[in-house]
Amino acid sequence: MVLFNSIALIISTRDPAQVAQLADPLEAFRRIATTRSPFIVNGIPELVYLADILWNAAGRPNKAGWYSHPGLTKGAAMQAASARGGYSLWGVTPFLIAQKKSRWALRPVLYGEEMFHRIMVSVVVNPDRFPHANVKGALAFQRYLLEPATQERILDFRYPGIAQPLFWPAGRNNAPYLLPQGNGHGEHKKHH
Repeated sequence: MVLFNSIALIISTRDPAQVAQLADPLEAFRRIATTRSPFIVNGIPELVYLADILWNAAGRPNKAGWYSHPGLTKGAAMQAASARGGYSLWGVTPFLIAQKKSRWALRPVLYGEEMFHRIMVSVVVNPDRFPHANVKGALAFQRYLLEPATQERILDFRYPGIAQPLFWPAGRNNAPYLLPQGNGHGEHKKHH
């Protein structure tokens, strides 16, 4: 594990359900449902799953008239949410990149809620299965990603216009033998 990034609740700049200042994504979803504000499901499987979790946790409100699952994904789902003055879900990073070109009337709301985190990992391939792979280079890159100084840079990164982190270090969640030890230069000691 290297880092977490985040899924965001994407909200209309008009924010008809008045959820922008809420700290709890479930309370935000409940307000969207209660006010019957348009919610466009982003058809990416992980986001459909998250929308289903929120809908169930909100008490399974009747979806008629506000909850729409048109089979749209990514930018197409955002375009629909913008056109309807509503809400959706998407990864904050791809949203911000796409927003530069599209100028939707939308903005991301970020939560520290773990169910909104997406895990990013580094995997070194098995050299027996992939004999031409640069395993030495891959291991060096993995060590670099897990260095405390690199993990600190991940936490300190800020996207222009967003005051809070978009990425959180996750290196500490690895087995101890993977973590850099000793002089801080990524020397690994396998523990038995």
